[in-house]
Amino acid sequence: MKRRKAEIRKLRGRPSDIFSVTLPRQILPGKSYLVTRRTTHRQFLLSPSCATNENVRYCLALAAERTGVFLHAVCVMSNHWHGVVTDPDARLPEFIQCFHKLLAKAQNASLGRSENLWSTDKTSVVLLTSEQDVLDKMAYTLANPTAAGLVKSPEEWPGVISGFFGEEHSVEMPDAFFDEDGDLPDTLELKMVRPQIFVALTDTELYARLREEVAARVRATREEMATNGRSFLGRNAILRQNVEASPKTEAARRNLSPRISGQTSAERVSAIRRLCEFWRAYRAAWNEWRQGRRDTIFPAGTYALRVNASVTCANTAPS
Repeated sequence: MKRRKAEIRKLRGRPSDIFSVTLPRQILPGKSYLVTRRTTHRQFLLSPSCATNENVRYCLALAAERTGVFLHAVCVMSNHWHGVVTDPDARLPEFIQCFHKLLAKAQNASLGRSENLWSTDKTSVVLLTSEQDVLDKMAYTLANPTAAGLVKSPEEWPGVISGFFGEEHSVEMPDAFFDEDGDLPDTLELKMVRPQIFVALTDTELYARLREEVAARVRATREEMATNGRSFLGRNAILRQNVEASPKTEAARRNLSPRISGQTSAERVSAIRRLCEFWRAYRAAWNEWRQGRRDTIFPAGTYALRVNASVTCANTAPS
C-alpha cells in the first residue's frame, strides 16, 4: 500500500498541478471493473430473504439492460455487494446510479423504512487492467461469503450470488415497491456474461479455472479459521439476522481507496501514468472551458461534463 501511494505521488506531482478537489474518473468504453458499495453504518439491510433477493435480481437486471453493462460475477452480502462488470458503451455511472437508487427504494419499501440504505461513502470502482485481474476479482467476489466467515462454501450462501457464464434467470417485478401498471417491464432476464479474457479457453475451461481460484480462497479461509478455533456462522443464523444490526468488528477507516488493480508493478504504474495524463489533460481543458472556450476538446473518458454539459471529447484514449 505504501509503495502504491508513493507511485501515485511521484506521477501526480503536487496535487495543485492537477486538481485540488476530487479527481474526475475516466470512463472509457470496454473497460472492466470491480464495483463495491456498502450499506449505511454497515447494517444488514441486504440480509438474504426472498424479498431481498427478488429486489436485487430485478434491479440488477434492469440496470444492466438499460445501460448495456455486462455482469460477470455478482455477490450481494448482508451489508455490501461486489460485482465484476464490463462497460462496453462507457455508461458505468448510469448503471451504478440506476441499480443503487432503485434497489434503495425497493428495499426500503420491503423493510418498511425510509432512511438512507447506502453509506455516504462513494461507490468503490476499481479498474481491472489485465485478464488475470478480472479473473482474480471474480474469484474474490464469489468466495466472499466464505472469506467473511459466514458459510463454509459459497454455494451455501442464501443471498444473490452468480454462477456459470451464460447463466440466465427470468426475474419478475417484485410486489413491494413497483407499480404493475407503470412503465417498467414485468419480466426481465438477468444474465451472467463471460468476460472477454483468455479467449483461447472454452467457457467450460475458463469457468473451471475460476472455480479453482475460488476453491483456493475457500481452502485458505477454512484453514485459517480452523487454526484460530473459529467456526462459520452458518446459513440459518444468517437468515435470522436483524437487519438493523451490524458487524461487531470495527470498520476500517482512512484506508486507501484504489482506482486501479494491476497484477504487476509495471502494469500498475503504466495504468496510473495513463490516468495522471488524463487528469492533467482534463484540468487544462476544464480551465479553458471555464473561461468560455466552448470548442475546447476534453480527453477521452470525460464523463460528467460530456453527459451533463455536452462538451466535445477526443475519440480515443492515449495508449
